[in-house]
Amino acid sequence: MAGRKTSVSLDEETLQILERRAEAENLGRSAYLAKLIHRDDLRQRLAADTATLNSAGHTPDRATTVAAGLLAQRRAGH
Repeated sequence: MAGRKTSVSLDEETLQILERRAEAENLGRSAYLAKLIHRDDLRQRLAADTATLNSAGHTPDRATTVAAGLLAQRRAGH
């Protein structure tokens, strides 16, 4: 994974959780953290877009909401 090197301090319990989850997905710790950050960013953007549409009176039906969520997951590589 290419990128700018940075440093993050984690307590021992959090580090163990990170290592366990990264290993479960066959990723290094940095790659797993990057995946989490991208997933969370996508989730926040979708929530903001949904709130904007809802406030404008464009409330999607349930099927559209589910389809959009599945599409977003696929685009995020999950």
